[in-house]
Amino acid sequence: MKTTKYLPQLVCVLAVLPCLPASAANELVLQLETALTRDTNPLRFTDQANTDPGLVSSAQKQTDTVAAADLRFGAIVPVLSDQTRLVLTGSLGNRHYKNYSQLDHQTGGADLAFDWVAGHALSGRLSAGKSKRLFQYINGSLTERDLSHEQRAGSDWRLRINNDFLLAASLSRSGLDYDLPVNQLYNFREHSKQAGLRYTSTTGSMLEGGLRWSDTEFPQRTEAQITQLDRAYKEREAYLDAEWNYSVKTVFSTHLGLIKRSYETLSERDTNLLNTIVRGTYLYSPQLRFDLQLFNRPFSIVDPAILYVQTKGIRLDSSWKYSPKLQWNASVLWQDSDQKLIPRFDTAAALQSRKEKLQRLGFGGSYLIDRGFRLFLDSAYERTQREADGVQLKQAIIKLGFEYTYENIAGSAARMGLNRYQQFYSATEATK
Repeated sequence: MKTTKYLPQLVCVLAVLPCLPASAANELVLQLETALTRDTNPLRFTDQANTDPGLVSSAQKQTDTVAAADLRFGAIVPVLSDQTRLVLTGSLGNRHYKNYSQLDHQTGGADLAFDWVAGHALSGRLSAGKSKRLFQYINGSLTERDLSHEQRAGSDWRLRINNDFLLAASLSRSGLDYDLPVNQLYNFREHSKQAGLRYTSTTGSMLEGGLRWSDTEFPQRTEAQITQLDRAYKEREAYLDAEWNYSVKTVFSTHLGLIKRSYETLSERDTNLLNTIVRGTYLYSPQLRFDLQLFNRPFSIVDPAILYVQTKGIRLDSSWKYSPKLQWNASVLWQDSDQKLIPRFDTAAALQSRKEKLQRLGFGGSYLIDRGFRLFLDSAYERTQREADGVQLKQAIIKLGFEYTYENIAGSAARMGLNRYQQFYSATEATK
């Protein structure tokens, strides 16, 4: 089975890290977490599923309790200098559902990165990693367990022309595979490259312009699926990134991109897509911070009726450090989605796209009991409503947990990005 093959690779990094002598690594991190989560709608049934048994395949909508345990490691190992180094991280976790026992699974990831510097002008990073997690259920139409397996690798180069200008380039490849045959038509492989020229002012503000090329293919689609969804597409994006340090307390940044998407065989679906993200950060005080994000961007969805989705939204996050031990965070998200439907589902002009509205509220907090020991609360409420027929989906999640972190240098877990292995509910995920 795929899971059996995957576990040795997952624990490879985890097995190496504890064996590193303290003198071999500049920074070492060990993190343990255990938590209980109450989820009112794990399979994300729509409200209509309560009255229409045909929408429920093998389970009834019900609230469930999920027990979780996670182990995370990290290490920074210098090779030639503090700037030329290995960064190894890994995670392995277990999820147990009280009612939906078919969803019991292991989750985890492993990443290796090599940062290098050659003189003052040239630097870069080589990276590779794998991860697996539970499939993000959509509307209760699928009630079996499905796991997604992600692979990624990349290389980045930065050439400093002078104190103001930097030339940046990257190559990357990624892939995603699902366990269940019903979802395997969305298994994909993507190869991309990017190049840009960056200008940085004496105040720290930045402006970068460049191009991104990517090729995406879906190798396991049948001829019938290719007829409806195609087997591959190419994207070419011209982009402009900017960051403006307006003041010591206020920073603005933006990504403006125009994407030209070309399908391999169904050229009539070729389209231009807008990819725009605007962010603002305001530090009201050392204890209180606000983050605002506006976005208009495309993404894919695992639904055989939908080609792609264009979303517009606004997101606000806040964090309040009430005391050295106690802190709170809250978030709110409003999002409108325009789902571009597959032509064979278009029985009328009005059904060429389908619109949905999403509202999401999150609230969380943590209390530092002692150095390294933390209690935390994480919660969210989400409601999605489809405009055409009024179908709604609601979900409320509350998570209580305990975390222990050992760091030989304070802040190492954050510097290594161990939070990417965690799932947060109260803080909406940053748009990339």
